[in-house]
Amino acid sequence: MEQLGVIYRREKWWAEINWAAMERSVRQMQSRIFKATRDGDGKRAKHLMKLLARSESAKLLAIYIITQKNSGKVTPGIDGKIYLNAEDRMELSKESFDYRIWKFQPALRRYIPKPKDPRAPKDTPVKLRPLSIMTIKDRVMTTMIAFALNAQWEALLEPNVFGYRPGRCTQDAIQVLFKRLDRRNLIILDGDIRSFFDNVRHDAILPRITCFGTFIRRVLNLGIVEKGCLKRPTTGIMQGNPLSPILANIALHGLETEVEQEYGVFVIRYADDLVVLAPTIGIMESRVIPRLNAFLAKRGLELKEEKTRIVTRREGFNFLGFTIKEPRLKLYVIPQKEKIHQFLDNVRAIITQSGKDKQRSLIARLNLVINGWTSYYRYSDAEAAFTRVDDALWHALWRWAKRRHPNKGHRWIAAKYFGKSGDRAWAFRDPDTGYALATARSMKRQRYTFVVGYWSPFDKSPEAIKIGKRRRYDELRYVIEHSANGMAGLPDGCDPLLGR
Repeated sequence: MEQLGVIYRREKWWAEINWAAMERSVRQMQSRIFKATRDGDGKRAKHLMKLLARSESAKLLAIYIITQKNSGKVTPGIDGKIYLNAEDRMELSKESFDYRIWKFQPALRRYIPKPKDPRAPKDTPVKLRPLSIMTIKDRVMTTMIAFALNAQWEALLEPNVFGYRPGRCTQDAIQVLFKRLDRRNLIILDGDIRSFFDNVRHDAILPRITCFGTFIRRVLNLGIVEKGCLKRPTTGIMQGNPLSPILANIALHGLETEVEQEYGVFVIRYADDLVVLAPTIGIMESRVIPRLNAFLAKRGLELKEEKTRIVTRREGFNFLGFTIKEPRLKLYVIPQKEKIHQFLDNVRAIITQSGKDKQRSLIARLNLVINGWTSYYRYSDAEAAFTRVDDALWHALWRWAKRRHPNKGHRWIAAKYFGKSGDRAWAFRDPDTGYALATARSMKRQRYTFVVGYWSPFDKSPEAIKIGKRRRYDELRYVIEHSANGMAGLPDGCDPLLGR
C-alpha cells in the first residue's frame, strides 16, 4: 500500500485510498495479536493491541466503516454531527483519537420496535428495544479498540460460540447442531437469556480485560440521555456501541466449559441464544440446568422461562430462524413459520407501497428482498416453504395488477404484466425489458461446508489459510450466482435500492 504520508499531501486524498489494502494492513496486525495470544505471550499481545489502537490504518478504516459503510452513518449522536462527504471525513481524520485521554459524550437513547408476530392479535402492543446512539467520533474510537479486542479474544473464545465473530455465521451454528442431533436421541434445552444487554453485570467483563481496562470501564459507564435526563447505568452493555458484540462474548465466556462437565453434554451459543444437548432428562434437570443457572446468576442473568423449553427431536424447536424437527424418520431443518409470515408481510407491504411505480422498479426491489431471504435458507429443507412463498407472491402481484387497472379484463392484465421467462410461464415480467421477478424456488439447495473447531480468519497457519480460501471461494461463487439470478436484465438507470 502506498505510504499514507504521500497520500495526505494530495488535495483529494480520501478518494484515492485503497480500502482493501487498508483492511489487509489492519488484518495483518490482528493476526499478530491472535498468534501472540494463542501462544500465551500476553505481554507481546498487549503491546500489539496498543500499537493497533494508535495506528493510522486503524483510524482511517474505522472512519470509513462508521461514516461511509455502515447504515448508521446518517444518524448523529448528541452533538448532531455527521460526516457524509470526503471533505468532512478528511477533516475528521485530523482528530487525535487517543484512547488514553479520550473523553466520551453521552449517548442518546432511542427505542425501535421489535418484529411483531404476524399471528398475534392486532391490538397486541408493539414491544420496543432500547438503542443508544453514540456520537460519530465516539463510534470511531470504540471501533478502533474493537479491532484489537476482537483479535485477542478470537484466540480465547470457545469453539461453539458463533455470534458476533468474524468468519462465523448462523449457518455454522445450525450445521454443527444438525450433525450433533442427527441419529442421536438427545434431550434438548432451548434457552434464551432474559434482557441480556440490560442486566449483565460489569464485573463479569472488567476483570477479564487485560488491555484498555480504563477505556472499557468508561464505555460501560457512559451516560445516556433519555427525555432530557442524564443517566449512568450500573449494569448492562449499551446496544448501538461498536464494542457491545465483543463485550457480550467476553461476559459469557466460559459457559461452554462450565456446562459441559458431564459426558455427552454439548452447548451451542449464538449471542444470548443457546441450545444445550444432554443424553438423558435426568442429567439435564439435575446437573446441566443448575450449573447453567449458577453461571448466569454470577453475571446478574437468568433464563427467560417463557422462551426456555426442554424438548426432544420429535417435538422440535426453533433456533436462529429455523425449525429443527424429526416428524418421522428424518431430521429436518426448515424455515421457521413466523419468519415466513414476517417475510410475506414485508413483501406485501412493498407491493402495496408501489401502487404507482413502474413494474421494473417493483421487480428490482422485490428481487433484492427475495434473493436475500432465500439465500439465508438455501442450505436447509426449504423447498416447501419456497413454493408457499412463490404462490403467495403471485397472488399478491395479481391483486396489485388488478388494482392498477380495475376496468380491464383478466386476459389484458395477464398479457401486460405476466409472460414467459425461460422455462417459466406466468412470470411477473416487464414486457419492454424482459426483466422478470426471481422466484424462491429458483434458489436451489446447496451443501454447506462447515469448518469445525477453533478456525479463525486471523489464523495464518497453512491449514487455516487453506480453509479460509475454500470458504471465500464458496462465498464468491454464491455472490456470482446471486447476481446473475437476481439482477440479470436490470435496465440501465434502474436503482433497485431507490425503487426506480
